[in-house]
Amino acid sequence: MAKDIEVKSKYIAPSVGYFEIDNGNSVYRLMEKMTPSMTQDELAEKYEIWKKEGNPLPMNSIQHYELFNDAVKSGNSGLLNFLQKGLQRGPNTLTRVIYNPKEEQDKTIHNYGTSDSYSIIGEIVGNEDWINEINNLNALEFLLKTKDVKRLNEISNAINNTPMYLWRCNSKPSEKTERVVRFGAGGDGLVLNADRVPSFEGPAFLVKKVK
Repeated sequence: MAKDIEVKSKYIAPSVGYFEIDNGNSVYRLMEKMTPSMTQDELAEKYEIWKKEGNPLPMNSIQHYELFNDAVKSGNSGLLNFLQKGLQRGPNTLTRVIYNPKEEQDKTIHNYGTSDSYSIIGEIVGNEDWINEINNLNALEFLLKTKDVKRLNEISNAINNTPMYLWRCNSKPSEKTERVVRFGAGGDGLVLNADRVPSFEGPAFLVKKVK
């Protein structure tokens, strides 16, 4: 006669919460816990380790725009509030801009310092201002893969109740200058900053693709 085996079960809450986002083309998770503050170079090193382990990864600036766009389309107020609070911490990205002297065009490197890096050649320099007042809209295309200023301001207002501001190098430098791209949010605006020194330390959002 078979001996009865005691069966036990229990619920274990996830150690880290997340928002799961389905945009119709893919499903991914935005982790509730951001990374500790670190430089972009350190973030790139962590990316390679976490990629091998199958863990959530930090994003480049284009992926941030895609996340913000999905969040606004979802209408999830909890997600929008989470993004605003995260943006107030000045999150880092894995995008770096190389501002080159007059004889060379600028270079935007996405997934900088990782095995997934790729570059876009084109000028980023120009005036810093609210995005509906800037010249050289191509810079937005290189940084965010969109020049739709109206949509960018709709997203910024939905997340931060302000328009979006672009910070960048105003003129061609005398020698090659490297700058980190990051975001920031405050009462005055949601900032796309393409002029942060590489030694800057900040946290980063983490995402994991599900399908």
